[in-house]
Amino acid sequence: MRKNCLVLLFALLAFGLQAQFYHLDYIGAGHDYQVKVSSSPAAGQAAQTTVDGFDIKKEDQLKEAARFLAQTTFGADYATIRMTAAMGYEAWLEEQFSLPASLTLPELIQQHQLYHGITGDGEVNSAHFKMAWTTNVLSSPDQLRQRMAYALSQIMVVNSEGDLFTDYAHAQGAYYDILTQNSFGNYQQLLQEVTLSPTMGLFLSHYGNPKANSELNIHPDENYAREIMQLFSIGLWELNQNGTYKYDTKGNYIPTYSNADIKEFAQVFTGLGDGANNDFGPISSSENIINTLTTPMQMYDSQHDKSEKYLLQGTVLPAGQSGMDDIQQTIAHLSNHPNTAPFMARALIQLFTTSNPSPAYIEQVANAFDPDVENNFQEVLKALFLYPEARSCNISETYSFGKLREPVIRLTNFLKAFHLQANPADDFPMEYYCFYQNVSQSPLDAPSVFNFYRPDYAPQGPIKQGYRVAPEFQIMTAPNTVGYINELENRVNRQQYTQELCFNEEVDPDDEVEEDEVPYEENLEEIRNMDLREILFLAETPSQLINRLDIVLANGLLSANTKQIIHSAIVQLSSPMERFKMATYLILLSPDYIILK
Repeated sequence: MRKNCLVLLFALLAFGLQAQFYHLDYIGAGHDYQVKVSSSPAAGQAAQTTVDGFDIKKEDQLKEAARFLAQTTFGADYATIRMTAAMGYEAWLEEQFSLPASLTLPELIQQHQLYHGITGDGEVNSAHFKMAWTTNVLSSPDQLRQRMAYALSQIMVVNSEGDLFTDYAHAQGAYYDILTQNSFGNYQQLLQEVTLSPTMGLFLSHYGNPKANSELNIHPDENYAREIMQLFSIGLWELNQNGTYKYDTKGNYIPTYSNADIKEFAQVFTGLGDGANNDFGPISSSENIINTLTTPMQMYDSQHDKSEKYLLQGTVLPAGQSGMDDIQQTIAHLSNHPNTAPFMARALIQLFTTSNPSPAYIEQVANAFDPDVENNFQEVLKALFLYPEARSCNISETYSFGKLREPVIRLTNFLKAFHLQANPADDFPMEYYCFYQNVSQSPLDAPSVFNFYRPDYAPQGPIKQGYRVAPEFQIMTAPNTVGYINELENRVNRQQYTQELCFNEEVDPDDEVEEDEVPYEENLEEIRNMDLREILFLAETPSQLINRLDIVLANGLLSANTKQIIHSAIVQLSSPMERFKMATYLILLSPDYIILK
C-alpha cells in the first residue's frame, strides 16, 4: 500500500515536469528571487556573492557550489561541496585539469582478474566494462575528465551490442580510453584517434573498407563518411558562430553537405584495417583478436583510393598521395570548418548545463574552440562552466535555463553523495544491466549512433509550444518512469546496489521483504558500503535532514512546497534510517531534483 501511494505521488509530481522545466521563475541555485551578482571567492578571500544587495549566507554558497558540481561531475558528497565552495570554481577546474587520467581498459582487466583469477579464465565481457566504468566514476579523483569522457561518448557514439563487443569488452575499454585521454586535449587529435579506432571502424563499418572496384561492384562504405560530418563535426545545416542557422536567398536552411560529398569523403576512409596483425581483411576469431581491438587501425595503401577527392568549400585532396595523408588532411579540414566550433559548443552545453543555450552562450564557447591547439578543451570547458548564464541565477523574461538530468547521472548523484565504497572482496559489482532494462540508459549502450536521444527532441506540451527542446525527455517514457521508480525502491529503500534483484525471479518488487533477505535495518554494518553516519545523526531533526539532502542531492533546488511535502511524510517516522530513506526517495522522484537548473 505504501508503495502504491508513493507511485501515485510521483505521478502527480511528474505531471508538472515539463512546466517545471519551462517555468521562468525557478532558475538558478535554489533561489526563487533574482540574483544580481554571483561569484565564487578563492580560498582566504571574503565572499563577494550578493542577492539583491544582501550577503548570501554560507548555505547559499554551498548550494551554488553543489549546483556547479552537478554540472561538472557525476555527483559529490558534502565535504567535496564545501571544499569547492572554498576553492572557487576556476581553482577547482584547474586542479581537475592537472589530475592524471583514470583509464577504463586497465581497470576492466583488473575487474576480470578479480572475478576469474589471474589465469584469465572466462570472457572479458560487457559486464566487466560496466564494472570498470562504475569504479572510475565512483572512486577516481578526475571527476571532470570522467564526466567529459561520458559527454563525448554521447557525441561520438559506439554501441556495445553485438557478439564481438559483448564478448571482447577490450574494444569498449580501449575506445572509452580514447575519449578519456583526449577530454582535456584538442578536438582534431580526438577526431583522428576516433577515426582510427577499430571499435569505431567496426561500428560504422570503415574497418576493412576497400577502394572501389567497378568490375566486382565494390563501392566504398559511406557510413563513417556521413556520420563524421553529421554527428561528429559540422552537422546538417550551416551555422553562424552563435549557433543560429544561416539562410539562403529564399529563406531556407543551407545544407552543409550533399550525397555527392558523402561519396567523396567515403573514398578518403578506404584502406584502413587491422593495426596489430598486418591484415586488411575482416576480423576473424584468433588469439590476436584482443590486440586487433585495442590497436589503432593502420592504412593499407594498396586498398586506398588514390584519386583526387573534392571535399567541402572548394577543398581538394590531390591524387596519388598516401591514405594517411588523405585522412589527416580531411580531419583537419572538418576540424577547422566554420560549423564545427558552434556545433560542438552547442552539443557540449546541452550535455552539461542547459538544453536551450542562448546564442551568446554558444558563441562564447565556440570562440574558445581552437581544434588543433594543445589542451584546448580546457579552455572550452572553462568558457562553458564559467559563463554567466551557467553560473548566475538571473531570470530572463524570454529564456529558460536548465535540463532534465539523465537517468545515469541521477543514479551516480545518489551513490556519490554518500560515497558508496567497494567491498574488498569484489570491488564494484554493479553492472548497470538492470538499470538499462529499467530506464534505457547505460554507458556505451545507446541504441544507435544518434545516442539515447536527439539534441533537437521536443516533447509535446509547454516545451514544444515554447519552441524549446529537451533531449533527455525522449527516454522519459511511461515504462522508463516506472522503471526509475523501481530502481529507487531497490537502491534507496532496500539498499540494493547490485543487479541481484533483477535476476531473482522469486523476488516481486510489490512483495513484502523479509528482514533477513535485504539489508533494511538501522544496523550500519548491514548497509552495503554507504557511509550514512552523519546523515542519520541529522535525521534526528527532520528539517536538518531535508536541508542537507537539498544540498547534496538536489543542489539547493528544492522549493519550499516540496520541502513541506517531504517534512510531512518523514515526521511521522521515528527511525532515522526510515526518515533518510523516505526523504531521499521523495527528493529523487521530485521535479525539483529531476530538472537541473
